[in-house]
Amino acid sequence: MTDAAARDSTPRKGRWSGFLRRTGAMTVKEFIQLRRDRVSFVMIIAIPLMQLILFGYAINTTPRNLPTAVLLQESSDIGRSILKAMQNTRYFSVIYQVQDEEEFDQLRASGKALFGVEIPRGFERAVRRGDRPAMLVAADATDPVAAGSALGALQQLT
Repeated sequence: MTDAAARDSTPRKGRWSGFLRRTGAMTVKEFIQLRRDRVSFVMIIAIPLMQLILFGYAINTTPRNLPTAVLLQESSDIGRSILKAMQNTRYFSVIYQVQDEEEFDQLRASGKALFGVEIPRGFERAVRRGDRPAMLVAADATDPVAAGSALGALQQLT
């Protein structure tokens, strides 16, 4: 039997063990080299650590001061307290307090208001009766992260 035939008849297990033996030897060699070269060792640790810290502070997905339009269909204490609570969250910047639905829809369609909240007539009366009245919340879906976070903040208010 020739050498080539003997190599081809070598079981697969032998091939894998040779690969693992060579990989292990190379790993040991690299660790020995890192022990000798302190600068490389420090760079291997320091650069990813600096990137982690830098990107952890630089990338902030928490939305702040979303331009918001509010339509209060009746002037009530509860409506005003919801409006004040929205402003205190710092998620919302209530820059439009509109008087009718047409203006409300126009602001959202133009992109001037990324968020809209409509508190309907009879809202306070329904709350005082113990009902759970609904209010319309409209979010611009072009930024789903901001919309989701703002909806979560608004849900905690009510």
